[in-house]
Amino acid sequence: MRLITILSLVLLQTAAYAAEPTAQEASGILSDDPDIQALTNVLKDSYWLAGSPAASFPGDSIPRDTLLMDSILYADSVERHFYYAVPESYDPEVLTPLFVWLHGGVSTAELSTMEPGDIDDWVLIPRLLEEGYLIAFPCGQMGATWWDPVGEEGILNIVKWMKFNFTVDDSRVFVGGFSDGASGCFSLMMLHPSPFAGYLAFSGHPGVAALDGDRATYLPSLSNRPGMVTHSDEDGLYPARQMAHSIALAESAGARIEYHTFEGYEHDPSYLPLLEDRIVEWLEETRRERFPVSIVWEAGEPSGCDWLMVDSIIPWPVLTEDVDFNTLMVSERLQFGFYPDWDYQGDGILVSGVAEGDLPASRLGFREGDVITCFQGIEVKGLDELWEVQSGMAPGDSFAITVQRGSESLELRDRFNPRGYYWLLPRQGPSVRVEASHTDNQFDISVNRLCRLGLLLHPEMVDFGRDVTVTCNGYLVFSGRVEPDDLFLLEDAISEGDAEREYQARLELDLEKLLLPMMYADLSD
Repeated sequence: MRLITILSLVLLQTAAYAAEPTAQEASGILSDDPDIQALTNVLKDSYWLAGSPAASFPGDSIPRDTLLMDSILYADSVERHFYYAVPESYDPEVLTPLFVWLHGGVSTAELSTMEPGDIDDWVLIPRLLEEGYLIAFPCGQMGATWWDPVGEEGILNIVKWMKFNFTVDDSRVFVGGFSDGASGCFSLMMLHPSPFAGYLAFSGHPGVAALDGDRATYLPSLSNRPGMVTHSDEDGLYPARQMAHSIALAESAGARIEYHTFEGYEHDPSYLPLLEDRIVEWLEETRRERFPVSIVWEAGEPSGCDWLMVDSIIPWPVLTEDVDFNTLMVSERLQFGFYPDWDYQGDGILVSGVAEGDLPASRLGFREGDVITCFQGIEVKGLDELWEVQSGMAPGDSFAITVQRGSESLELRDRFNPRGYYWLLPRQGPSVRVEASHTDNQFDISVNRLCRLGLLLHPEMVDFGRDVTVTCNGYLVFSGRVEPDDLFLLEDAISEGDAEREYQARLELDLEKLLLPMMYADLSD
Protein backbone atom coordinates (compact mmCIF):
# COMPACT_ATOMS: atom_id res chain seq x y z
CA MET A 1 0.00 0.00 0.00
CA ARG A 2 1.33 3.43 -0.85
CA LEU A 3 1.86 5.38 2.36
CA ILE A 4 1.86 9.11 3.01
CA THR A 5 3.12 11.11 5.96
CA ILE A 6 2.19 14.68 6.84
CA LEU A 7 5.07 16.35 8.66
CA SER A 8 4.81 20.00 9.73
CA LEU A 9 2.46 21.14 6.95
CA VAL A 10 2.93 18.29 4.49
CA LEU A 11 5.91 16.47 3.06
CA LEU A 12 5.22 13.76 0.54
CA GLN A 13 7.80 11.04 0.45
CA THR A 14 10.35 10.79 -2.33
CA ALA A 15 12.30 7.59 -1.91
CA ALA A 16 10.76 6.05 1.19
CA TYR A 17 7.17 5.66 2.29
CA ALA A 18 6.20 6.21 5.91
CA ALA A 19 3.03 5.48 7.85
CA GLU A 20 -0.14 7.06 6.47
CA PRO A 21 -2.11 8.93 9.16
CA THR A 22 -5.82 8.88 9.48
CA ALA A 23 -7.68 12.06 8.56
CA GLN A 24 -8.08 12.78 12.29
CA GLU A 25 -4.35 12.40 12.90
CA ALA A 26 -3.62 14.63 9.92
CA SER A 27 -5.74 17.43 11.32
CA GLY A 28 -3.80 17.26 14.60
CA ILE A 29 -0.46 17.69 12.87
CA LEU A 30 -1.45 20.85 11.00
CA SER A 31 -1.44 24.36 12.44
CA ASP A 32 -4.36 26.50 13.61
CA ASP A 33 -4.01 28.82 10.60
CA PRO A 34 -7.54 29.11 9.11
CA ASP A 35 -6.27 28.71 5.54
CA ILE A 36 -4.37 25.58 6.52
CA GLN A 37 -7.39 24.28 8.41
CA ALA A 38 -9.56 24.84 5.31
CA LEU A 39 -7.17 22.74 3.26
CA THR A 40 -7.11 20.14 6.03
CA ASN A 41 -10.85 19.76 5.53
CA VAL A 42 -10.20 19.26 1.83
CA LEU A 43 -7.65 16.62 2.78
CA LYS A 44 -10.22 14.86 4.95
CA ASP A 45 -12.77 14.98 2.15
CA SER A 46 -10.19 13.66 -0.30
CA TYR A 47 -9.90 10.42 1.64
CA TRP A 48 -12.62 9.05 -0.64
CA LEU A 49 -9.67 8.75 -3.00
CA ALA A 50 -7.55 7.02 -0.42
CA GLY A 51 -10.05 4.50 0.89
CA SER A 52 -7.96 1.37 1.13
CA PRO A 53 -9.00 -1.66 -0.92
CA ALA A 54 -7.35 -3.68 1.83
CA ALA A 55 -10.32 -2.81 4.04
CA SER A 56 -12.31 -5.45 2.15
CA PHE A 57 -9.67 -8.13 2.61
CA PRO A 58 -8.11 -9.36 5.87
CA GLY A 59 -4.39 -8.87 6.35
CA ASP A 60 -2.37 -8.79 3.15
CA SER A 61 -4.83 -10.93 1.22
CA ILE A 62 -5.82 -8.64 -1.65
CA PRO A 63 -6.57 -11.07 -4.51
CA ARG A 64 -3.89 -11.09 -7.18
CA ASP A 65 -4.15 -11.51 -10.94
CA THR A 66 -7.92 -11.02 -10.96
CA LEU A 67 -10.34 -8.20 -11.59
CA LEU A 68 -11.36 -6.15 -8.54
CA MET A 69 -13.85 -3.28 -8.41
CA ASP A 70 -14.23 -0.01 -6.50
CA SER A 71 -15.85 3.37 -7.22
CA ILE A 72 -15.18 7.10 -6.95
CA LEU A 73 -17.37 10.19 -7.09
CA TYR A 74 -17.03 12.12 -10.36
CA ALA A 75 -17.25 15.89 -10.86
CA ASP A 76 -20.89 15.59 -12.02
CA SER A 77 -21.78 14.06 -8.60
CA VAL A 78 -22.25 10.58 -10.10
CA GLU A 79 -20.48 7.67 -8.43
CA ARG A 80 -18.97 5.42 -11.09
CA HIS A 81 -17.23 2.11 -10.64
CA PHE A 82 -13.84 1.17 -12.03
CA TYR A 83 -11.77 -1.99 -11.99
CA TYR A 84 -8.19 -2.76 -11.09
CA ALA A 85 -5.85 -5.73 -10.90
CA VAL A 86 -2.83 -6.44 -8.70
CA PRO A 87 0.01 -8.60 -10.07
CA GLU A 88 1.06 -11.73 -8.22
CA SER A 89 4.52 -10.22 -7.77
CA TYR A 90 3.29 -7.00 -6.11
CA ASP A 91 5.40 -5.97 -3.11
CA PRO A 92 4.29 -2.84 -1.19
CA GLU A 93 7.93 -2.11 -0.36
CA VAL A 94 8.85 -1.81 -4.04
CA LEU A 95 7.86 0.92 -6.49
CA THR A 96 5.51 -0.66 -9.04
CA PRO A 97 4.57 0.57 -12.55
CA LEU A 98 0.91 1.37 -13.26
CA PHE A 99 -0.84 0.84 -16.58
CA VAL A 100 -4.23 2.51 -17.14
CA TRP A 101 -6.32 0.82 -19.85
CA LEU A 102 -9.10 2.82 -21.54
CA HIS A 103 -11.78 0.68 -23.18
CA GLY A 104 -13.45 1.37 -26.54
CA GLY A 105 -17.11 2.08 -27.24
CA VAL A 106 -17.22 4.84 -24.64
CA SER A 107 -20.26 6.83 -25.91
CA THR A 108 -22.93 4.49 -24.53
CA ALA A 109 -25.76 5.28 -22.15
CA GLU A 110 -24.81 2.50 -19.72
CA LEU A 111 -21.57 2.47 -17.79
CA SER A 112 -19.23 -0.24 -19.01
CA THR A 113 -19.10 -3.40 -16.89
CA MET A 114 -16.55 -6.19 -16.76
CA GLU A 115 -16.46 -9.70 -15.37
CA PRO A 116 -13.50 -11.15 -13.41
CA GLY A 117 -12.95 -13.76 -16.09
CA ASP A 118 -12.61 -11.10 -18.78
CA ILE A 119 -9.08 -10.34 -17.69
CA ASP A 120 -7.80 -13.65 -19.08
CA ASP A 121 -9.44 -13.07 -22.46
CA TRP A 122 -7.92 -9.67 -23.19
CA VAL A 123 -4.79 -9.27 -25.25
CA LEU A 124 -1.82 -7.58 -23.59
CA ILE A 125 -3.32 -7.28 -20.06
CA PRO A 126 -2.36 -10.79 -18.84
CA ARG A 127 1.18 -10.21 -20.11
CA LEU A 128 1.43 -6.88 -18.28
CA LEU A 129 0.25 -8.49 -15.03
CA GLU A 130 2.88 -11.18 -15.55
CA GLU A 131 5.47 -8.42 -16.00
CA GLY A 132 4.44 -6.91 -12.65
CA TYR A 133 2.23 -3.97 -13.63
CA LEU A 134 -0.65 -2.71 -11.56
CA ILE A 135 -3.60 -2.25 -13.93
CA ALA A 136 -6.49 0.22 -13.64
CA PHE A 137 -9.60 0.10 -15.83
CA PRO A 138 -11.72 3.29 -15.76
CA CYS A 139 -15.25 2.85 -17.11
CA GLY A 140 -16.75 5.46 -19.41
CA GLN A 141 -20.16 6.38 -20.77
CA MET A 142 -21.96 9.33 -22.34
CA GLY A 143 -21.38 12.29 -20.05
CA ALA A 144 -18.10 10.80 -18.87
CA THR A 145 -16.19 9.95 -22.05
CA TRP A 146 -12.42 9.95 -22.07
CA TRP A 147 -12.31 13.36 -23.74
CA ASP A 148 -14.91 15.35 -21.85
CA PRO A 149 -13.87 17.14 -18.62
CA VAL A 150 -15.90 14.81 -16.37
CA GLY A 151 -14.46 11.58 -17.76
CA GLU A 152 -11.00 13.09 -18.08
CA GLU A 153 -10.96 14.08 -14.41
CA GLY A 154 -12.26 10.62 -13.53
CA ILE A 155 -9.22 9.01 -15.17
CA LEU A 156 -6.84 11.32 -13.33
CA ASN A 157 -8.59 10.66 -10.00
CA ILE A 158 -8.40 6.90 -10.53
CA VAL A 159 -4.65 7.30 -11.07
CA LYS A 160 -4.50 9.14 -7.72
CA TRP A 161 -6.64 6.43 -6.08
CA MET A 162 -4.19 3.79 -7.22
CA LYS A 163 -1.28 5.86 -5.92
CA PHE A 164 -2.88 6.36 -2.52
CA ASN A 165 -3.57 2.64 -2.17
CA PHE A 166 -0.53 1.03 -3.77
CA THR A 167 3.18 1.76 -4.06
CA VAL A 168 3.06 3.23 -7.56
CA ASP A 169 6.21 4.37 -9.31
CA ASP A 170 5.35 7.96 -10.31
CA SER A 171 7.87 7.83 -13.14
CA ARG A 172 6.22 4.77 -14.71
CA VAL A 173 2.52 5.50 -15.08
CA PHE A 174 1.25 4.70 -18.59
CA VAL A 175 -2.07 5.00 -20.36
CA GLY A 176 -3.20 2.91 -23.29
CA GLY A 177 -6.31 1.80 -25.08
CA PHE A 178 -7.98 0.56 -28.24
CA SER A 179 -10.36 2.52 -30.52
CA ASP A 180 -12.08 5.14 -28.33
CA GLY A 181 -9.55 4.25 -25.65
CA ALA A 182 -6.70 5.13 -28.02
CA SER A 183 -8.44 8.39 -28.95
CA GLY A 184 -8.68 9.15 -25.24
CA CYS A 185 -4.93 8.59 -24.88
CA PHE A 186 -4.24 11.22 -27.56
CA SER A 187 -6.60 13.61 -25.76
CA LEU A 188 -4.91 13.16 -22.38
CA MET A 189 -1.48 13.76 -23.90
CA MET A 190 -2.69 17.03 -25.48
CA LEU A 191 -4.50 18.28 -22.36
CA HIS A 192 -3.20 16.63 -19.15
CA PRO A 193 -0.06 14.54 -19.73
CA SER A 194 1.67 15.36 -16.42
CA PRO A 195 0.99 12.09 -14.50
CA PHE A 196 2.03 9.87 -17.40
CA ALA A 197 5.34 8.64 -18.76
CA GLY A 198 3.93 7.69 -22.18
CA TYR A 199 0.94 6.31 -24.06
CA LEU A 200 -0.12 3.40 -26.26
CA ALA A 201 -2.81 4.31 -28.82
CA PHE A 202 -4.09 1.29 -30.75
CA SER A 203 -6.42 1.98 -33.72
CA GLY A 204 -7.54 5.39 -32.54
CA HIS A 205 -7.96 8.91 -33.92
CA PRO A 206 -5.97 11.90 -32.59
CA GLY A 207 -8.81 14.32 -33.40
CA VAL A 208 -11.75 12.71 -31.60
CA ALA A 209 -11.56 15.02 -28.57
CA ALA A 210 -11.86 18.05 -30.86
CA LEU A 211 -14.40 16.46 -33.20
CA ASP A 212 -16.69 14.89 -30.62
CA GLY A 213 -15.96 16.91 -27.49
CA ASP A 214 -15.12 20.41 -28.81
CA ARG A 215 -11.84 20.24 -26.89
CA ALA A 216 -8.90 22.42 -27.84
CA THR A 217 -6.25 19.84 -28.74
CA TYR A 218 -3.04 20.61 -30.62
CA LEU A 219 -0.48 18.24 -32.09
CA PRO A 220 2.67 20.08 -30.84
CA SER A 221 1.64 19.16 -27.29
CA LEU A 222 2.23 15.49 -28.12
CA SER A 223 5.96 16.29 -28.16
CA ASN A 224 6.18 16.06 -24.37
CA ARG A 225 5.53 12.33 -24.06
CA PRO A 226 6.59 9.37 -26.22
CA GLY A 227 3.89 7.18 -27.70
CA MET A 228 3.41 3.93 -29.55
CA VAL A 229 0.62 4.12 -32.16
CA THR A 230 -0.91 1.47 -34.44
CA HIS A 231 -3.42 1.19 -37.26
CA SER A 232 -4.47 -1.62 -39.63
CA ASP A 233 -5.33 -1.59 -43.30
CA GLU A 234 -8.81 -3.17 -43.20
CA ASP A 235 -10.06 -1.08 -40.28
CA GLY A 236 -13.50 0.25 -41.26
CA LEU A 237 -13.25 3.17 -38.80
CA TYR A 238 -9.66 4.37 -38.88
CA PRO A 239 -7.82 2.64 -41.74
CA ALA A 240 -4.07 3.03 -41.91
CA ARG A 241 -4.20 4.60 -45.38
CA GLN A 242 -6.10 7.57 -43.91
CA MET A 243 -4.65 7.78 -40.43
CA ALA A 244 -0.96 7.46 -41.35
CA HIS A 245 -1.05 11.02 -42.69
CA SER A 246 -2.28 12.38 -39.35
CA ILE A 247 0.50 10.55 -37.51
CA ALA A 248 3.12 11.94 -39.92
CA LEU A 249 1.66 15.41 -39.32
CA ALA A 250 1.95 14.91 -35.55
CA GLU A 251 5.58 13.88 -35.97
CA SER A 252 6.26 17.02 -38.02
CA ALA A 253 4.83 18.98 -35.06
CA GLY A 254 7.38 17.35 -32.75
CA ALA A 255 5.55 14.23 -31.55
CA ARG A 256 7.75 11.26 -30.63
CA ILE A 257 5.80 8.32 -32.01
CA GLU A 258 6.79 4.74 -32.73
CA TYR A 259 4.30 3.89 -35.47
CA HIS A 260 3.24 0.41 -36.59
CA THR A 261 0.74 -0.60 -39.28
CA PHE A 262 -0.67 -4.08 -39.85
CA GLU A 263 -2.14 -5.73 -42.95
CA GLY A 264 -5.16 -8.01 -42.99
CA TYR A 265 -6.73 -6.79 -39.73
CA GLU A 266 -10.06 -5.04 -39.21
CA HIS A 267 -11.06 -2.79 -36.30
CA ASP A 268 -10.17 -5.23 -33.54
CA PRO A 269 -7.09 -5.69 -31.34
CA SER A 270 -6.25 -9.18 -32.62
CA TYR A 271 -2.95 -7.91 -34.08
CA LEU A 272 -1.59 -6.88 -30.67
CA PRO A 273 0.04 -10.26 -29.88
CA LEU A 274 2.37 -9.57 -32.83
CA LEU A 275 3.53 -6.43 -31.02
CA GLU A 276 3.39 -7.68 -27.43
CA ASP A 277 7.13 -8.21 -26.90
CA ARG A 278 7.95 -4.80 -28.34
CA ILE A 279 5.27 -3.15 -26.17
CA VAL A 280 6.76 -4.66 -23.01
CA GLU A 281 10.25 -3.62 -24.12
CA TRP A 282 9.03 -0.07 -24.91
CA LEU A 283 7.37 0.27 -21.52
CA GLU A 284 10.51 -0.93 -19.79
CA GLU A 285 12.59 1.66 -21.67
CA THR A 286 10.28 4.59 -20.92
CA ARG A 287 10.46 6.77 -17.82
CA ARG A 288 8.92 10.16 -17.05
CA GLU A 289 11.51 12.88 -16.67
CA ARG A 290 11.05 14.38 -13.23
CA PHE A 291 11.55 18.07 -14.12
CA PRO A 292 12.01 18.49 -17.89
CA VAL A 293 14.39 21.26 -18.90
CA SER A 294 12.15 22.35 -21.78
CA ILE A 295 8.46 22.11 -22.66
CA VAL A 296 6.53 22.86 -25.85
CA TRP A 297 2.85 23.35 -25.15
CA GLU A 298 -0.02 24.59 -27.31
CA ALA A 299 -3.32 25.31 -25.62
CA GLY A 300 -6.71 26.69 -26.54
CA GLU A 301 -8.14 26.15 -23.05
CA PRO A 302 -6.66 26.13 -19.54
CA SER A 303 -4.28 23.19 -19.37
CA GLY A 304 -0.65 22.42 -18.81
CA CYS A 305 2.26 20.04 -18.80
CA ASP A 306 4.64 19.31 -15.93
CA TRP A 307 5.76 22.68 -14.47
CA LEU A 308 4.10 24.87 -17.14
CA MET A 309 0.43 25.90 -16.81
CA VAL A 310 -1.60 27.98 -19.28
CA ASP A 311 -4.36 29.72 -17.34
CA SER A 312 -5.92 31.94 -20.04
CA ILE A 313 -5.29 33.27 -23.54
CA ILE A 314 -5.50 36.81 -24.95
CA PRO A 315 -6.71 36.32 -28.56
CA TRP A 316 -5.08 39.46 -29.95
CA PRO A 317 -2.48 40.26 -31.13
CA VAL A 318 -0.63 37.46 -32.92
CA LEU A 319 3.03 38.03 -32.06
CA THR A 320 4.69 35.48 -34.31
CA GLU A 321 3.68 33.24 -37.19
CA ASP A 322 0.44 31.46 -36.26
CA VAL A 323 1.06 27.93 -37.60
CA ASP A 324 -1.65 25.31 -37.16
CA PHE A 325 -0.63 21.69 -37.60
CA ASN A 326 -3.91 20.56 -39.09
CA THR A 327 -5.18 18.85 -42.21
CA LEU A 328 -8.32 17.89 -44.09
CA MET A 329 -9.34 14.26 -43.64
CA VAL A 330 -11.52 12.03 -45.79
CA SER A 331 -14.31 10.11 -44.11
CA GLU A 332 -15.40 6.90 -45.84
CA ARG A 333 -16.88 5.48 -42.66
CA LEU A 334 -20.23 3.74 -43.04
CA GLN A 335 -22.19 4.91 -40.02
CA PHE A 336 -25.67 3.81 -38.99
CA GLY A 337 -25.71 6.16 -36.01
CA PHE A 338 -27.01 3.86 -33.25
CA TYR A 339 -25.41 2.52 -30.10
CA PRO A 340 -25.66 -1.25 -29.58
CA ASP A 341 -26.34 -2.87 -26.22
CA TRP A 342 -23.15 -4.88 -25.82
CA ASP A 343 -24.64 -7.02 -23.04
CA TYR A 344 -27.66 -8.17 -25.08
CA GLN A 345 -27.76 -11.97 -25.28
CA GLY A 346 -30.60 -12.53 -27.77
CA ASP A 347 -30.56 -12.79 -31.54
CA GLY A 348 -30.22 -9.54 -33.43
CA ILE A 349 -28.75 -6.22 -32.28
CA LEU A 350 -30.47 -4.32 -29.48
CA VAL A 351 -30.38 -0.54 -29.91
CA SER A 352 -29.45 1.23 -26.66
CA GLY A 353 -29.38 4.76 -28.08
CA VAL A 354 -29.30 6.90 -31.21
CA ALA A 355 -26.57 9.37 -32.11
CA GLU A 356 -27.48 12.95 -32.86
CA GLY A 357 -27.01 14.38 -36.35
CA ASP A 358 -27.88 13.59 -39.93
CA LEU A 359 -27.31 9.83 -39.80
CA PRO A 360 -29.45 6.90 -41.03
CA ALA A 361 -30.61 5.75 -37.57
CA SER A 362 -31.88 9.24 -36.75
CA ARG A 363 -33.51 9.73 -40.15
CA LEU A 364 -35.24 6.34 -39.90
CA GLY A 365 -36.52 7.04 -36.40
CA PHE A 366 -34.63 4.30 -34.54
CA ARG A 367 -35.63 4.04 -30.88
CA GLU A 368 -34.02 2.63 -27.79
CA GLY A 369 -35.22 -0.98 -27.49
CA ASP A 370 -35.44 -1.65 -31.24
CA VAL A 371 -33.85 -4.93 -32.31
CA ILE A 372 -32.17 -5.11 -35.73
CA THR A 373 -32.89 -8.52 -37.21
CA CYS A 374 -32.10 -8.25 -40.92
CA PHE A 375 -29.81 -6.20 -43.19
CA GLN A 376 -29.85 -6.29 -46.99
CA GLY A 377 -32.19 -9.28 -46.84
CA ILE A 378 -29.72 -11.27 -44.71
CA GLU A 379 -30.57 -12.30 -41.17
CA VAL A 380 -28.18 -10.83 -38.59
CA LYS A 381 -27.78 -12.42 -35.19
CA GLY A 382 -25.18 -9.94 -34.00
CA LEU A 383 -22.82 -7.16 -34.97
CA ASP A 384 -20.35 -9.49 -36.69
CA GLU A 385 -22.95 -10.46 -39.30
CA LEU A 386 -23.95 -6.84 -39.82
CA TRP A 387 -20.34 -5.74 -40.28
CA GLU A 388 -19.65 -8.60 -42.68
CA VAL A 389 -22.45 -7.50 -45.02
CA GLN A 390 -21.55 -3.83 -44.57
CA SER A 391 -17.89 -4.45 -45.47
CA GLY A 392 -18.78 -4.80 -49.14
CA MET A 393 -20.57 -1.46 -49.33
CA ALA A 394 -19.40 2.11 -50.01
CA PRO A 395 -20.37 5.62 -48.89
CA GLY A 396 -23.65 6.70 -50.47
CA ASP A 397 -24.92 3.13 -51.03
CA SER A 398 -28.58 2.51 -50.28
CA PHE A 399 -29.64 -0.29 -47.93
CA ALA A 400 -32.63 -2.08 -46.44
CA ILE A 401 -32.79 -2.89 -42.73
CA THR A 402 -35.42 -4.69 -40.65
CA VAL A 403 -36.16 -3.65 -37.09
CA GLN A 404 -38.34 -5.46 -34.55
CA ARG A 405 -40.19 -2.94 -32.38
CA GLY A 406 -42.28 -4.79 -29.83
CA SER A 407 -44.58 -7.08 -31.84
CA GLU A 408 -44.14 -5.02 -35.02
CA SER A 409 -41.55 -5.77 -37.71
CA LEU A 410 -40.48 -2.64 -39.65
CA GLU A 411 -38.71 -2.77 -43.01
CA LEU A 412 -36.82 0.50 -43.48
CA ARG A 413 -34.75 1.93 -46.34
CA ASP A 414 -32.12 4.65 -46.45
CA ARG A 415 -28.57 5.20 -47.66
CA PHE A 416 -25.23 5.69 -46.02
CA ASN A 417 -23.95 9.23 -45.97
CA PRO A 418 -21.65 10.09 -48.90
CA ARG A 419 -17.90 10.42 -48.53
CA GLY A 420 -17.14 13.50 -46.44
CA TYR A 421 -14.27 15.82 -45.64
CA TYR A 422 -13.46 17.25 -42.25
CA TRP A 423 -10.65 18.94 -40.35
CA LEU A 424 -8.56 16.59 -38.27
CA LEU A 425 -8.80 19.10 -35.42
CA PRO A 426 -11.72 21.54 -35.80
CA ARG A 427 -11.03 24.86 -34.13
CA GLN A 428 -13.30 26.72 -31.72
CA GLY A 429 -10.95 29.63 -31.06
CA PRO A 430 -7.32 30.80 -30.94
CA SER A 431 -4.48 29.01 -29.20
CA VAL A 432 -1.23 30.00 -27.58
CA ARG A 433 1.95 28.11 -28.35
CA VAL A 434 4.47 28.26 -25.53
CA GLU A 435 8.10 27.18 -25.72
CA ALA A 436 9.67 27.29 -22.26
CA SER A 437 12.98 26.20 -20.78
CA HIS A 438 14.85 26.71 -17.52
CA THR A 439 18.42 26.58 -16.31
CA ASP A 440 20.26 28.10 -13.32
CA ASN A 441 17.24 30.11 -12.00
CA GLN A 442 16.53 31.51 -15.48
CA PHE A 443 13.35 30.75 -17.41
CA ASP A 444 13.18 31.61 -21.11
CA ILE A 445 9.73 31.66 -22.70
CA SER A 446 8.45 32.44 -26.16
CA VAL A 447 4.77 32.76 -27.07
CA ASN A 448 2.83 33.47 -30.25
CA ARG A 449 0.03 35.15 -28.26
CA LEU A 450 -0.09 36.83 -24.91
CA CYS A 451 -1.48 34.75 -22.08
CA ARG A 452 -1.42 34.14 -18.35
CA LEU A 453 0.96 31.43 -17.25
CA GLY A 454 1.85 29.65 -14.05
CA LEU A 455 5.31 28.19 -13.42
CA LEU A 456 5.52 25.46 -10.76
CA LEU A 457 8.82 25.54 -8.89
CA HIS A 458 10.82 22.94 -6.99
CA PRO A 459 14.21 23.16 -5.21
CA GLU A 460 15.72 20.87 -7.85
CA MET A 461 14.64 23.37 -10.53
CA VAL A 462 15.58 26.65 -8.82
CA ASP A 463 17.57 27.89 -5.84
CA PHE A 464 14.96 29.64 -3.71
CA GLY A 465 17.80 31.53 -2.00
CA ARG A 466 18.58 33.47 -5.21
CA ASP A 467 16.57 35.62 -7.61
CA VAL A 468 14.52 33.88 -10.27
CA THR A 469 14.38 35.64 -13.65
CA VAL A 470 11.91 35.08 -16.47
CA THR A 471 12.18 36.48 -19.98
CA CYS A 472 9.42 36.21 -22.58
CA ASN A 473 10.01 36.98 -26.26
CA GLY A 474 13.18 38.77 -25.23
CA TYR A 475 11.55 40.96 -22.54
CA LEU A 476 12.21 40.64 -18.82
CA VAL A 477 8.86 39.82 -17.19
CA PHE A 478 10.00 38.82 -13.70
CA SER A 479 13.07 39.14 -11.54
CA GLY A 480 13.12 38.53 -7.83
CA ARG A 481 12.91 36.04 -5.01
CA VAL A 482 10.19 33.40 -4.92
CA GLU A 483 9.49 32.04 -1.46
CA PRO A 484 8.51 28.41 -0.88
CA ASP A 485 4.83 28.29 0.08
CA ASP A 486 3.78 25.60 2.58
CA LEU A 487 0.13 26.23 1.80
CA PHE A 488 0.73 25.69 -1.91
CA LEU A 489 2.77 22.56 -1.16
CA LEU A 490 -0.18 21.10 0.77
CA GLU A 491 -2.66 22.08 -1.91
CA ASP A 492 -0.51 20.59 -4.68
CA ALA A 493 -0.01 17.39 -2.68
CA ILE A 494 -3.78 16.99 -2.34
CA SER A 495 -4.68 17.88 -5.91
CA GLU A 496 -1.92 15.97 -7.70
CA GLY A 497 -0.95 13.08 -5.43
CA ASP A 498 2.46 12.99 -7.14
CA ALA A 499 5.14 12.03 -4.60
CA GLU A 500 7.97 12.36 -7.11
CA ARG A 501 7.16 16.03 -7.68
CA GLU A 502 6.56 18.20 -4.62
CA TYR A 503 6.23 21.67 -6.11
CA GLN A 504 6.76 24.28 -3.42
CA ALA A 505 5.69 27.50 -5.17
CA ARG A 506 3.76 28.81 -8.16
CA LEU A 507 4.95 31.90 -10.02
CA GLU A 508 2.10 33.74 -11.77
CA LEU A 509 2.92 35.56 -15.01
CA ASP A 510 0.49 37.94 -16.72
CA LEU A 511 2.05 38.37 -20.16
CA GLU A 512 -0.65 40.83 -21.21
CA LYS A 513 1.56 43.44 -19.54
CA LEU A 514 4.00 42.99 -22.43
CA LEU A 515 1.63 44.58 -24.92
CA LEU A 516 2.63 48.20 -24.33
CA PRO A 517 6.42 47.58 -24.25
CA MET A 518 6.11 45.63 -27.50
CA MET A 519 4.06 48.40 -29.13
CA TYR A 520 6.61 51.07 -28.10
CA ALA A 521 9.43 48.88 -29.38
CA ASP A 522 7.68 48.62 -32.77
CA LEU A 523 7.21 52.41 -32.89
CA SER A 524 10.87 53.04 -32.09
CA ASP A 525 11.89 50.79 -34.94
